[in-house]
Amino acid sequence: MLGSLMVQMSSITILIMDDAVIIRKLIVNLLSEIQGVERIVQATDAASALKLLAEYKPEVAIYDIKIPGGEGLRNGIDVLKATKKSYPHAAVIMLTNHATARYRVECQQAGADFFFDKSSEFEQLAAAVEEIMQRTNGA
Repeated sequence: MLGSLMVQMSSITILIMDDAVIIRKLIVNLLSEIQGVERIVQATDAASALKLLAEYKPEVAIYDIKIPGGEGLRNGIDVLKATKKSYPHAAVIMLTNHATARYRVECQQAGADFFFDKSSEFEQLAAAVEEIMQRTNGA
């Protein structure tokens, strides 16, 4: 009976694209604690990110800007654009060490939901994912 009173939150899949193993591990550790995160898949470059995107159709994608390209993509911004074109409902968070104003504006114009500097805003990542989950669940 009590279980029927609880709000059902659907589970989500998250795609992380970063070529730094330690950053991927930090993100996985941070986000695996969030209730409702069912699966976290990881890519080290643009080509593998596109393959995982097509396979898992994640609700949330977290991309670094400076990553190895492939599949005609130069960087994480190109992957962001490809994601928004093929999966417009996917939320994309850009997490980078290259948080210049130019990149921030370019990512926002390409459809990024959030843009964070790894060195000073990393701790905001979990709150951003939780906010996306609330929007997705209509809360």
